[in-house]
Formats: sequence, structure tokens, C-alpha cells
Amino acid sequence: MANASPFDSTYDLIVLGSGCAALTAALRAATSGLSVLVCEKTSLLGGASAMSAGGIWVPANHLAKRAGLEDNLDDALRYIAGATPEDWDETPSWQAMLSAGPSMLEFIEAHTPLRFRLTNEPDPFPAVPGSRPKGRMLSPLPLSRLAAGRLAFCIRGSTLPEPFTYHDVLETDLYHRPLATTFQLLPRLTKRVLTLSAGKGVALITGLVRGCVDAGCRIVRKARGIELLLDGGRVAGARIEWQGREYEARARHGVLIATGGFEWNAQMMSQHIPGPIGFLGGPRSLTGDGHRMAAQAGAELARMDQATFTPAIPRPYHCAIHGMPVPYHGEANSILIDRHGRRFTDELIPNIGEVINRRDPATGEALYLPAYVVTDASYLPKMPLIRWMSRLSPDWLVKAETLESLAAKIDVDPRTLAETVTRYNALCATGVDSDFGRGSTRAQQAADKRKSGGLAPIVQPPFVAIRFLRSIMSTKGGPRTDERGRALRADGSVIEGLYCAGASMANPIGTRGVGAGTTLGPFMSWGYLCADDIVRRAGGKP
Repeated sequence: MANASPFDSTYDLIVLGSGCAALTAALRAATSGLSVLVCEKTSLLGGASAMSAGGIWVPANHLAKRAGLEDNLDDALRYIAGATPEDWDETPSWQAMLSAGPSMLEFIEAHTPLRFRLTNEPDPFPAVPGSRPKGRMLSPLPLSRLAAGRLAFCIRGSTLPEPFTYHDVLETDLYHRPLATTFQLLPRLTKRVLTLSAGKGVALITGLVRGCVDAGCRIVRKARGIELLLDGGRVAGARIEWQGREYEARARHGVLIATGGFEWNAQMMSQHIPGPIGFLGGPRSLTGDGHRMAAQAGAELARMDQATFTPAIPRPYHCAIHGMPVPYHGEANSILIDRHGRRFTDELIPNIGEVINRRDPATGEALYLPAYVVTDASYLPKMPLIRWMSRLSPDWLVKAETLESLAAKIDVDPRTLAETVTRYNALCATGVDSDFGRGSTRAQQAADKRKSGGLAPIVQPPFVAIRFLRSIMSTKGGPRTDERGRALRADGSVIEGLYCAGASMANPIGTRGVGAGTTLGPFMSWGYLCADDIVRRAGGKP
């Protein structure tokens, strides 16, 4: 038919979004014989997942087993329960997510060109029962964009250097010595460039797209979901805006919302995550469309104050400034100070973003913001990326010949700042941080060359202050779901036919990362879980 559109057919499953959760779900459903329509709002596939560093946390995975590393899901559950905030108990969701992870990972390797390799990263809370020193963190190996076929150049690019893998970044000194490291890795990098190969999140999305295409998924770009279609309280499809018109796309067995977060929606941010924000790492299309549609269909939104708060530096991306995740606060001669000029934490602890986000429980006011990294003249030669990128945001990095004049530039009390630096320098002389215990996370530092750690005095002018706000790589609030990923109303009843995954659900782990990859790993597991339930209900093959 001349006027036929992708939305004239009825599908078994409609997936809104094209990040790792969305594509994992689409792949799982399609390989089980279901017809699947994937609708992506923008012209590029992958969302924030494609822009990510590509670290994935999956306990008890087959790669660890193959490497002879002992792990089990019971210990993983004990670890999550002990590592998450004390007032959280999402045991059914934790169990479901953990159980899905190993099968999900094997499934992806079986149905896509993706291959993964373990990293040397430990769980960040080694004292918590059930933790592991290695085996739960992994990342994709490089993959050519050409693997995605006709969609090869429709995969979203990253703010991170694409030819480098996650393993390259951890295992080399790329951030301190970018030119020397690039020269050291030149043979492998040259091969990747010539074959259009990428690592990290770009590789992940490329492989998932290839798998979805091979499995028969229909992928439509520039197709924005604007409303869910209800039939007697059940979600039966979605209204889609495409090529200047609106269409009603029908789904027999469900609609999965995996449209990402809401960090580029100023109104939602001011309501749920108020206060100073640094740089945003995801694409500007993350405006909470899925949250809005689900709420209109009766879903309860929860955990809306949760997000992946990550240190980030300015980076040009699609003619605008975005955030590129870099732990620029981890040098030996740098400290973090709060808005009063006082040091307030061990700078090298995991989940530093959670600390920065802390609020007064009585007033809701941010305890530390605006915060700053304070260092001296010897810092910038060691951190060329910071020096280069600081030109993109003129007020982000400031210098002064004295601590007093530096304090004036960042609006903190000069006496307090001087006392703070004097105290830190005295601790450096002893080699022991008796105030905050810096240096106690050596296992994390050993696995990540970006963090040099140690204690070194701040003495050489000009002194430097770098703004350290809450940069967001992904919000983590959304519709509340059950352990199958089905959206719930405020009374706990299920909205039949509506599933949510990834950054479009109320995350059962939230802001606190229980491993470096507890964004992508759980997101993919939830996509797999949702599709599993849809396949079961549709009577598809296992």
C-alpha cells in the first residue's frame, strides 16, 4: 500500500526507547517468536547507554565461572541487601534482577556478535557479606559499527573516546598520559579506526541492534511515544508521532517503556532533584516522556530523587556541552571542600556522587553544594584533559596566587579554606588521613588507573579550584514495578500490558551503586525480565 506505515500492523510487543534495556527486551521477545516494534524518539539509537563507559555488573555470570571464580546468587543478594541504604528492602525485585542476570548475559552472547571480558574491579563494599574481589564486572570487547548493517551509522556516538574500550581505560594511564598511552596502544587503535570499531556503550548498542535486526524486530527512528492506548484499563498500544503525523500502534501482549530518564526536563528536575546541577551526560532527548505516559495511565512514580551522580568534565557533543565522566577529584594533591570551605569526605570512596547529593533531612537543603576540588599548580600538568576541557566552561576552573584570593573567587571564607588546606597538608606529613581515612579503598584504586590516590600537600601556587557539582549520567526514578517489571498503581494493583525498565522505572538499587556497572547491568536484566514475562503470557517459545 502506498500509504502504509510501520504502525498499520498489530505487534505482540511495542518497545519505546532504544537503550540497553529496550533492546535487550526486544531481542528476548523476538527470538521467542514474538513480533516486536522498537520506537526511538531521535534519529540515533542507543540513548544514554550508547554514551556510557560500558561497565556491566552481573553476579554469578558465566565468564566468572569460566575463569574459575566462585560466585552465587545467594551471596549476591546478601551483598545488595548489605550495601544498599538501611531503610531500603526490595528483596523480591533484587532476587528477580539477580536471577535474570546470568541468563541474560549468556543469551546476549548467543544471539548477538557481542563478546564480553571481565575486569579486575572488585565490589566497592568489600566488608559487606557476599562481596567479591573480582568477577562481577565486565564490559564488551570492541565491535565494528558495520555489524549493525544498514543501521551502522544510526548508532549514537559517545562523549568518551570510542576506539578505547572500558578495559583500556582501567588498565592504562590514558587520563594522565593520553598521548603516550595512545602511542602505546597505536596498533590496536589503528585497527579499530580502520574497521570502524568502538568499545564501551557504542559496542554494546551496536551488538544489540544487530541481534534485534537478525531476530526480525522492526526498528523505527524519529518515532516519539506521546500517549498510551488503554482498553478497559489495560494498555493496548501507544500513540506515536512520526513524520509529522500521529499513529495508533497496537500491541497484543504489552508495551515496554524504556525511554530513559528525565534529566533534561527542567520542570521535573526542579521538582524531584532540586539544587545545583553540573553537567548532564545523556542525550537531550531524555525529557521524561515515558514517565509522563505511564503516570497518565495510572502508574505510581517513585524513587524520583535517585540518580547516577558522577564526577564529570565539560565535553562538546552535538554542538552543545555535555558531561564526560572523569574522576578528576582523585589526585593525591586534591581535596573536596564544601560551600563553607571545609573538607567533608574521603575523596576516593565509591559512590562519591551520593555524598555530594546529601541533604539536610529537616530542610532538604544540600549539605555541601556548591563543592569544589581544591588543588595546586602541579595538578594541571598531570591532568591534561582537565586543562583542555576547562576552556569550554569558563567559570568551571579558577586559579589564584593565594588561597585567600582563591577563596574570594569561589565565595568561601578565606580563613576556613586556609585552615582546611593547612590541616590536609599536616595529614600528608604523617601519611595518614586520620580525618576521613583516605587510602582505605586501595582495591578500587588498583583496578582503576584513573585514580592515583595517596596524600600529597597543596602548596604550589597558583592554587586551583574546580567546581564539583552533581553531574548526572542517568536519573533512576520512575513508575513503580513488581518483580516482573509490570507497572503498578498507587494501590499496588498491576496495570496490565504496561512494563517499565531501565531508567524508566523506580530503580530498586537507586543512587548507590553496588558496583561500577550497576546502571547497565541491572537495566539489561530488567529488560530481559520484562520480555520473559511477556513471552510467557504470549505463549512464545522459551
